[in-house]
Amino acid sequence: MIDFTEKICCSEVRVKIGREVLGELDSLQGKKGIVHPRTLRTQLKTDLDIEIEDGERGKDISVAMRIVDELLSSGFTRGDYLIAMGGGTVLDVTGFSASIFMRGLNLINVPTTLLGMVDAAIGGKNGVNYRLAKNMIGTFYQPFMIVEDLSFLDTLPVEEFRRGMAEVIKYALVLDKELYDFLSLNHDSIMKRNQDVLEKVIYSSVKDKLFVVSEDERETKGVRIVLNFGHTIGHAIEAGSDFKVPHGLAISVGMVCEAKIAEEMGYAEEGVVEDVLWLLQLYGLPISMDQLNAKVEVERALKSMLMDKKRRGEETLMPFPTRIGNWRSVSVPNDTLVSFSKQCLGGN
Repeated sequence: MIDFTEKICCSEVRVKIGREVLGELDSLQGKKGIVHPRTLRTQLKTDLDIEIEDGERGKDISVAMRIVDELLSSGFTRGDYLIAMGGGTVLDVTGFSASIFMRGLNLINVPTTLLGMVDAAIGGKNGVNYRLAKNMIGTFYQPFMIVEDLSFLDTLPVEEFRRGMAEVIKYALVLDKELYDFLSLNHDSIMKRNQDVLEKVIYSSVKDKLFVVSEDERETKGVRIVLNFGHTIGHAIEAGSDFKVPHGLAISVGMVCEAKIAEEMGYAEEGVVEDVLWLLQLYGLPISMDQLNAKVEVERALKSMLMDKKRRGEETLMPFPTRIGNWRSVSVPNDTLVSFSKQCLGGN
């Protein structure tokens, strides 16, 4: 088991990674409530059990308020614990609820998917979708603890596992050349879910994200934006498909598109796009729109993209890979972004 603590601004986040680490929660003193999707059964002993719908449609403000209502009715206080057990949707809406209940009670994230373990459970960004904009209403609120039990990955469908690898690859491309090399050399062991290899991949991803978050928790210094590589166009793809394209697949195509834009604008070194394509293909992830097998309304996608939180007037701030493991922030004129994005998305 890997057990470490990271200080983020005024909070200390404890992270536990390994098999059968879920039992660590039994020793916590105080009331414990759990939020999980209806499809997931849990053996944890808790004082409150809340089931919610999984998927993007479950990330609604009414769901968050229902969680708050149940906490109030059960007599929870700020010294108690709310456990989010599930994938990205559950982690997001539960984190948001925890942050607004009495201005915050102890949040514990227990991700059950690879995507959740390397991304959604980490960093303290919580939110719900609003109209066409993903995560438009939200808060910054750090979890008290993140428990990453690798046992959950034993039964995770292979396609779901691949989608999580998209976020791992993101860290490798813009932050971590050593991780890029490790992913390149250990594909078979990773896809076979070798425990020692998986532990290293997850630990590297968590450390990469926590380092960025500790430098720029609330996205005020222009550092945390690196975590959005592939997400400007990726989120647009999700919205354009009415959220039928899974997050990891949309981000995969988004990284290809944004790497190509970086190259076209002269920010990426020669060969970066090829490196991006090679690693995504190695892990069986899509690199073009036709590989998504879903209808994406281009105009709807572009409209969503121009509502992105990274837009600043007539420009959008984007992280571009310059070489593997390195990046820079670039303000891209919106008309330029739209032009390139239409090429990538297949619009006229």
